[in-house]
Amino acid sequence: MLGLFALFMLLGVPIAWCMGLAAILTILWDGQLPMLLLAQQFYDALDNFSLLAVPLFVLAGELMSVAGITERLVAFSRSLMGHLRGGLAQANIVTNMFMAAISGSALADLAAIGSMMIPAMKKEGYKPEFAVAVTACAAMMAPIIPPSIIAVIYGSVTGVSIGALFLGGVVPGVLAGVAMMAITWWLAPRAGAGVSPRANWSERRVAARRALPAMAMPAIIIGGILSGAFTPTEAGSIAALYALLFGLVARRHSARSLYENFAAAALTTAGALVTLGGAALFSWVLSRAGVGQMALAGMLSLTSDPQLAMLVLIVFFFLLGTFLEPVPALIIVVPIMGPMIKHLGFDPVHFGIIVIMLLVVGSVTPPVGVLAMVAAKIAGVSYNATIGMLAPYIAAWIAVVLLVAYVPDLVLWLPRLLQ
Repeated sequence: MLGLFALFMLLGVPIAWCMGLAAILTILWDGQLPMLLLAQQFYDALDNFSLLAVPLFVLAGELMSVAGITERLVAFSRSLMGHLRGGLAQANIVTNMFMAAISGSALADLAAIGSMMIPAMKKEGYKPEFAVAVTACAAMMAPIIPPSIIAVIYGSVTGVSIGALFLGGVVPGVLAGVAMMAITWWLAPRAGAGVSPRANWSERRVAARRALPAMAMPAIIIGGILSGAFTPTEAGSIAALYALLFGLVARRHSARSLYENFAAAALTTAGALVTLGGAALFSWVLSRAGVGQMALAGMLSLTSDPQLAMLVLIVFFFLLGTFLEPVPALIIVVPIMGPMIKHLGFDPVHFGIIVIMLLVVGSVTPPVGVLAMVAAKIAGVSYNATIGMLAPYIAAWIAVVLLVAYVPDLVLWLPRLLQ
């Protein structure tokens, strides 16, 4: 099956079909199971109430892309950070932090913010490669800071509380943002950063007042989950409704734009769920073959020390993320690692946040680096030319992951506090 998967990948077959076809052909070759089981496994992977949050958060992101939310957040962030060293790049990171608490999708944040900030940074004299690195790496906060679509999928696959995963991602996400701001301050002079005028308090008040409705959305979502007013799945519908009403009040929606938003959300969701189903078939065949127990035995042959095992797993998930997109990588590997996680005594929420962070880092790391590739396309530069600027930010993210891995309270204190 792994050989077939690699062959299909080399032939350029979409990832969902690579996994699904490899699993189907393996079962056919084995001849021991009825094909009906494959349909049941595919359906069972998607027959999960928690997954309803995925299309709802995707729809919310699509609606917000035309509702004027991004422009307001950019203006507010720029009024706060624009005068600092590397100010426009710092504002880029802060805007992504705000947007992460609204959309939950790295690609959505990159498309919304990158289309505005990358041209603006180039206009102010920043090197295009630096603009790409800042924007692509800042977008990685979206799957960490709640609400996170990947956290919803992780929770639905593993049975871990989605609300706890949301809360567990707050501190790591903010730490990653602070680390990127420090790297930006250090790199800014050689990246062509100019000095922007300091906004006065009147301008900041106006920008804050315009951005307040946008910033209220994450407070409503997280506050509602914590208070028990609604579940994380229901929070997706609240987010979509809020984005719809926001755009209508701001007169940014039209019948045509709403049709396009709903159609794009449907297509994105369909692609994500087909990928999830294909990955579920792939993971089921691996689990049936006893790969989970083999993985545990292999780890114990290396070390039985949980601290050293954590380091081995960090390296593994980082390398995995460089070749596979986060969602299929997560669905394929995490379920078969259940015996290992249980044996080593890792907290499932803590381990989940570490896995998500590492797989997301792969979104900017060669050879795939889909976020960096999209940002490079917006900037009009070669992806290969940006690797030198990406390296310090990737190193900063790995440093944050190591800190989070070996100081579990950074993830767990907030879920425990609010239990």
